[in-house]
Amino acid sequence: MKAFFLVIAALMAAVAAIEFDLQAAPEATNMRRCLSQWLPRNTHVKVTAKALPGFPGQKLNMEIHDDSPHLNQYGARKQMDEVLFRFDTQAHANVIVCFQNVLEPGYPSDGRALTIQFKMESGAMAEDFHRLQQDEKLKPMELELRRLSMTLDDIQDELQYLKQREGTLRDANEHMNGRVKTFSLFSIAVLIGVAVYQVFYLRHFFQQKKLI
Repeated sequence: MKAFFLVIAALMAAVAAIEFDLQAAPEATNMRRCLSQWLPRNTHVKVTAKALPGFPGQKLNMEIHDDSPHLNQYGARKQMDEVLFRFDTQAHANVIVCFQNVLEPGYPSDGRALTIQFKMESGAMAEDFHRLQQDEKLKPMELELRRLSMTLDDIQDELQYLKQREGTLRDANEHMNGRVKTFSLFSIAVLIGVAVYQVFYLRHFFQQKKLI
């Protein structure tokens, strides 16, 4: 059972670490590269980004927000070299990190680019356990137990959200089924009414023509 929870904890730890090249372009083009990850509300997030040295004439801008109806903003930095952001999510939504490599005026558009190292951690993986160990003077075993406890809390919160989401979708499905049932009954009633009307209309027509 312990091994099972350890496997679950490893799978649920949300970590995204990548490295990519971003070509420089004039600011007016608004050319960006965005990365996103869905996260539940009240999740602690740690975002680190670093621009490796490249050709001159490039300015790297970075912005973090989500796609919830409130469009929560979590951070922004212009002309960055290396940054670290920590924040707690405000909604169940995709957290979007956008980079823009601005080509400064006077420099040619020769395809110069910057290499960006990006990492986003959430939940227990975003916590600073080294500082926690120093502040609370925890032993290695106590620290590992604290880490597992926080990871399991993340799992429980996500499962609870999924349960609520499933209930919402089920209610929506039942409501739609009720509307479909009502529409079906109405359609049947209309068809029966049209059929009865046609019978009486044809009967009256044939009586007028003295065919019956």
